[in-house]
Amino acid sequence: MDPAKIPLLLTRPAAANARFADQLTEPLRRRCTLVESPLLEIVQVDVDYKVGPEDAVIFTSSAAIPLVPPGQDRRAFCVGEATTATAHQAGWHAIFCGETSEALVAFLGAYPLRARMWHLAGRHTRGHIAERLISTGLDVTRVTVYDQELVSLNDAARTLLRGNDPVLVPLFSPRTASHFAQNLVKPQALHILALSPAVAEPLKRLDAQTLEIAENPTAEAMIRSLEKLVAQVSLG
Repeated sequence: MDPAKIPLLLTRPAAANARFADQLTEPLRRRCTLVESPLLEIVQVDVDYKVGPEDAVIFTSSAAIPLVPPGQDRRAFCVGEATTATAHQAGWHAIFCGETSEALVAFLGAYPLRARMWHLAGRHTRGHIAERLISTGLDVTRVTVYDQELVSLNDAARTLLRGNDPVLVPLFSPRTASHFAQNLVKPQALHILALSPAVAEPLKRLDAQTLEIAENPTAEAMIRSLEKLVAQVSLG
């Protein structure tokens, strides 16, 4: 590892780590060394369901999309630009509904579609989306198409976090953040960037030198905040 570079520890599932790494700006690539230690593994769940030709789906994570049948130009209501783009590539008529579950619920409440909808998601989700939409009179069925199994930090990550040199860690979900916090014992030079206040909450008990929250819950905002954090850490 180049001692002149700051380690950037990526803890999302492998595919999500790869997407985020591809979005990093050239200055971040020059100043950081990427280290991967996924804390979640996506495991497909065997479940029987059928999305009809006039039905629509809801995707709140791009992790679900490779695990479901192709879209065949059926509507897919999506949270996040990355999820929307992935759904479009998989043949769905992908519709961006905002960056949060609240934005999705508001969007669908005003949308003039009253077809049956399927929320195809992981076992662990936030926002109670299907329940909230059902309460407004929409026909929504939630289907768990994958599980997110917790994985321990690997040896490379543990070695970094026990050292005295700065380590940058962007975290994207409350469950991953909680698991990360439980895996650590007295980190020495930890600088954390959280996607949202909910992600930051379980990290407050850590003795991190920095705990920042992105200005909004997007990959672009995380990258902008990482650039600022790298500059701060470099200046000491």
